[in-house]
Amino acid sequence: MPPFRFSQHSFWRRSCPGYVAIFLSTLGVLALTNPDHHYYESYVTDALSDYLIEKVCHRFPEFTESCNRFVIEHEAELMEIVRDHTQRANFGLFSTYTTEIALPMIPAVKIHMLGITARFFPLDVQFPDGTNDI
Repeated sequence: MPPFRFSQHSFWRRSCPGYVAIFLSTLGVLALTNPDHHYYESYVTDALSDYLIEKVCHRFPEFTESCNRFVIEHEAELMEIVRDHTQRANFGLFSTYTTEIALPMIPAVKIHMLGITARFFPLDVQFPDGTNDI
C-alpha cells in the first residue's frame, strides 16, 4: 500500500464547499438579523426617555415626579420625533442610523448607531450635557 500523501489541492477541493456554505450561512444570518427602523426607533425612544428622566427631570426636584410622568405618558410622541429625525442607511447585512433632534422643548441630541445582529452599537452619541453613552 502506498504511503498516505496529503495533497493541498485535494484538501481545498474537499473543504471549499464547506467553507463556502459557512460563509453564505453567516451572510444569511447577518441579513436576517439586520434590525429594522421600528426596532431602532423603540430602542432610541427608550434611551431618550431614560435620559430625560435621569438627567433632565432630576434638575427640578419640585417637579421630578410630574416630569417623570410626563415623559412616560408622551413616549409615543417622542417616538414620532425620533422617527421624523432619523436617517437609515441599509447595507443589507447591517444598517447605520443617524438621529439628530434639535427642538425647542427637547435638548439637542445627535446619535449615530450601527445596527447588526439584532443589536445596536453606538458609533457617536452627543447629549447636551456631554453624556456620550446610550
